[in-house]
Formats: sequence, C-alpha cells, structure tokens
Amino acid sequence: MNLYLHLIRMRTSLFLLWAGMFLWVAGCSGPPPDTKKITDETSLTQISWNQVSKVLNHDADLTTWADALEASVTYYSNLDPDTPIRFGPRVFKASTMAEACKELIQAARTMAPAPFQAHLKKNYLLFHAVGSDPQGDVMVTAYYEPLLKGALTQTKNFNHPIYRRPNDLVEVDLTQWSTDYKDKKIVGRIDKGRLLPYFDRAKIDQEKVLKGKGLELAWVEDPIDLFFLHIQGSGRVQLPDGSTLRVGYAATNGQPYRSIGALLIEENQITRENMSLPAIRQWLKENPKQRDRIFYANPSYVFFRKLEGPAVGNIGVPLTAERSMATDAHLFPKGAPGLLYVTFPEFADDGVTVANWKPTLRFTVNQDTGGAIKGAGRVDYFMGFGDKALRTAGIMKQKGSSLYFIAPRPTDEPRGMFTWLRELLND
Repeated sequence: MNLYLHLIRMRTSLFLLWAGMFLWVAGCSGPPPDTKKITDETSLTQISWNQVSKVLNHDADLTTWADALEASVTYYSNLDPDTPIRFGPRVFKASTMAEACKELIQAARTMAPAPFQAHLKKNYLLFHAVGSDPQGDVMVTAYYEPLLKGALTQTKNFNHPIYRRPNDLVEVDLTQWSTDYKDKKIVGRIDKGRLLPYFDRAKIDQEKVLKGKGLELAWVEDPIDLFFLHIQGSGRVQLPDGSTLRVGYAATNGQPYRSIGALLIEENQITRENMSLPAIRQWLKENPKQRDRIFYANPSYVFFRKLEGPAVGNIGVPLTAERSMATDAHLFPKGAPGLLYVTFPEFADDGVTVANWKPTLRFTVNQDTGGAIKGAGRVDYFMGFGDKALRTAGIMKQKGSSLYFIAPRPTDEPRGMFTWLRELLND
C-alpha cells in the first residue's frame, strides 16, 4: 500500500513539475517583436482552440463565410497543387488547403454552432498572429467600395482621369536573381535600355505624363473621391445615363505608400485622436489650396481595370462584405480562413451616431492586401458597398484586436506531452 501511495505521489509531483515549467515558460514574455525582423516563418504561432472558445459563439450565421471560402477554393485550385502555403512554422500544400476550404464550407452550411465548434477543434489547427507586441495585438481598419460620379468621356465637370495600367509599366520578380530577395519585386519602366522607377503621383497628376495615351477608363468629378478610390482599391462610377462602371485594382507604380493621415497629424492639422477618413476628407475640402501638396506627398499611384463582377482582392477572387480581409501578403497565408476579434460600431437610429462599440469574433478569409497594410500588426477589413460600409470604414481604427488563422490538422498529427498539457491548462 505504501508503495502504491509513493507512486501516486511521484506521478503527482512530476505532473506539478511539468505544469510549473510550462506556466513559467508561458508566463515569460519576451520583448516586443521587431516588426522588421518578423518573417512568414515567425508571423504565426500555433495555439490551442481553448484560448478562443468563449467567443466562438459570437459568429453563429456562417453563410457568407462559406461564400468567401468558395472564392478561396477557386484561388487554391488555380495554383500548382504542390504550391506551399505557409502558416508560420508549418507549411501546407495548395491542394490540401483547397480540400480544407471545401470541407469547411460544407460544415459551416450544415452544422449547428456547437457541433461546428467541436468539429473545428478536432480537425483544424489554430494559429495566432504575433501582432505588434507580446500580447499579439493588431490594429484593424476597414475599407469599402466607394461610389463616384463620372463619365466615359472628359467634360468640364468630369475632368479627373481613372487610368488603366500603362503598357510601359514593368514588374520585375527579384526572386529569379537571388533567394535573398524572396517575394521581392520592383516596378518601373524601360527608357533607352535602362530600368527606371515609374512616374510618381505628381508626375502623373500634376505634369500629366500619361495624358493622350488612351489610358483613361473614365473621368470623375471629385479629385478627393478619386484619391480615396486609390486608397480603397476598387469602386463604382455612376455614369450620367444612370448605369454603373465598376473598377478594380490592376497595378501600382511601385512607389512607396505614404499616409497622408500621418502627415496631417505630423503637421498638427488633425489630432491623432480625431484622425479618421471623414476628418481627412473634411480637411481637404476646407483647404483646397493645400490639397495637391498633400496628395503628392504620397507618391504611390494605383491603376485600375474594368470589372464585370464584384470587387476583387489581390488573389484575383471576389471579395465578400464583412468576411474578406487584407493583411501583409509577405507574412500571412493568402486565401486562408481566419478569425478576427475586434470591436465594431453599433449605430443609433439616425444611422450616423455611434451608440456603442461591441467586441465580437468574426470568421474571416485572407483575400486581399494593401499599400498601407504592412507588418504582423495590421488588418484591413472589407465592409462592402453602401452607406453603412462607408460610415464604418471611415471610423474603424481599432487597436488591441487579435488575428488568427485556421489550417487543417494532419491526420497523423502527434499529440505530445506539451500539446496535451497546454490544452489542459487552457481549459
């Protein structure tokens, strides 16, 4: 009997030792991650589903999430089946991700919330973005599909061109030269046998270097609306006959993106606390003589193409309102399903006043990127089209949010001591 009790004490002590070691390791927070050193191999860490269990039921109707996943199935199916899709330290094949998305579509459309959550925990892995600090915090902004007034020909009222991609714009994939330049490219133009940077915003809009080359898709009324179209990446142009032209991202000039919001804060024109898209728009309208100077401070320029269908993200598939998100394409897996924990505004009856900010978890899909969306601590959430989308996107600037990605659990996934202990302690 004494031997039996001794064995129990030994097993209990060993368990407490393992638990103590795990808690000590888990509790040791390192320094904030250096965003310049974060790579696609270190941008995500695998965690237990138990860490999000209490909020998984926030998003019960997954119909539109399934719609967004269908677009990702198209994306993965168009890749070479063996194309690697990286989730931090883990890599999955494109064919595996296509099948995983198909299975998630079926589960999301047929399962009730409780069994669906159990299904996720059993068959899928969860990865947490390292974010911008030891807590994994990310800042979430939002974008939308704007509506502009315009025409297909230039008139006195419609005098600001939306340009299609120029024929002389060249993209160079530097990976072909050296692995040191993985996922790096430069954009430019060939002039007398030399590759030069492409024209910046001031050259295009002020000096009109593209005028007369037949690149105009349409002409719009308001230059401020046009600038915001460049930021959003896609939009609709309402023509004089009542019809609508949809335009989407085709390319950029390769020049660095500079935030005019950050410039206006730096110049003490708008306070950091009051910074928003509506605030920028209002300042530009009230200061027309400074408008072009502010615009030209951002040398990046977007070229568009005519769309026959809905807005399209950087992976070439349609975006889904309140499901698609944009992240840094160099760090996070394109097309992958994910989760986003963030606070959203709830508007009062007037549709304008924010009555409340509600924390919620949303199932998302990573289908876009953007010039301002850089690093592991940034997400841009697609709100869609319409007044509510415009209002929400205009005020979203939510710090302290969390970003997650979902990957299929390999059928032979081992469950070692640390995996078991981590899940036990997180219950």
